[in-house]
Amino acid sequence: MNYLLHTLISDDDELVRVGNMLGDFVKGRLTEGRFPPRLLQGLQQHRRLDRFAHDHPVFCRSQHRINNNFGRYRGIMVDLFYDHFTALDWNEHHPLPLEEFSQSLYQTLHRHRAILPKDFLPLLPRMIEKDWLTSYREKTVIQRALTHVAGKIRHENPLADGYIELEKNYQELREDCRQFITDARLVLLAKPTH
Repeated sequence: MNYLLHTLISDDDELVRVGNMLGDFVKGRLTEGRFPPRLLQGLQQHRRLDRFAHDHPVFCRSQHRINNNFGRYRGIMVDLFYDHFTALDWNEHHPLPLEEFSQSLYQTLHRHRAILPKDFLPLLPRMIEKDWLTSYREKTVIQRALTHVAGKIRHENPLADGYIELEKNYQELREDCRQFITDARLVLLAKPTH
């Protein structure tokens, strides 16, 4: 779900970045030989970032900013909210403009589509056409994403109403995201922001 944050907290190699982005589409053990080595490295980085976030005090603080009525869905909400703030504050974190970075990533995905997870392939044309990564800057896109994710979950859930929590906690969540990115880059990549 948080494609953009995962691509930011990644080694610069294009296949590693792809693996980082698509980790949610790969289930099971990440054994050698299952994927090309650089893609496997990215998938492993994706899982390390997810584990890091799960216990990180700032990520946990962001979840606790959200109303308890959202329960276990607060983590999904924070993932989406952090992608919004990552896009919004992109120039603080990466030397390339977000538009240029996104187009380059889309080209990489298209070029390597033969090795991408099968569940992701139907999304790729829409992602490119709608420029999902750059569009995360728009709050309305996050609102639509919450509704979309809510509809994909088989049982009733409150995610479609989650946008209210973004508006209510906007500045605090934005600061949380900045701190989380700084900490994640230092711990997972030893790569400071520019």
